Amino acid sequence: MKNTIAKVLGAFLLTGAFGLSAIAAENAAGVKEFMSLTLKTAQQAQAAAAAGNKEGCLAAIKQTKQYYKEITGDAAGMPLQNAMKRLREGQVSCQNDDLDGAASVLKEVVATMERINSGK
Repeated sequence: MKNTIAKVLGAFLLTGAFGLSAIAAENAAGVKEFMSLTLKTAQQAQAAAAAGNKEGCLAAIKQTKQYYKEITGDAAGMPLQNAMKRLREGQVSCQNDDLDGAASVLKEVVATMERINSGK
């Protein structure tokens, strides 16, 4: 019985945490927070690719995509969507062991996201 209660409570807390993150991104502060996290993980992906760390690059790209999904509405519009398309190109390069190509693409992605994040 105790184990069942613990599982139910754990599931409730987990779904509550995910629910809050989605709600948080619906306001300006939440969008700004997730945009910042998206940029940070894109920078990590670029740094990993530049360092020749395929696994680190792919993991950071995956996390970048997760953070991007939390940005709701038209927070950055087409520029952010285009950056995410380029991110996918960087992911393919990384998967194909072209880490120099991935680093180059991800550098562009990071530069675009930095402009978006700064509001320029």
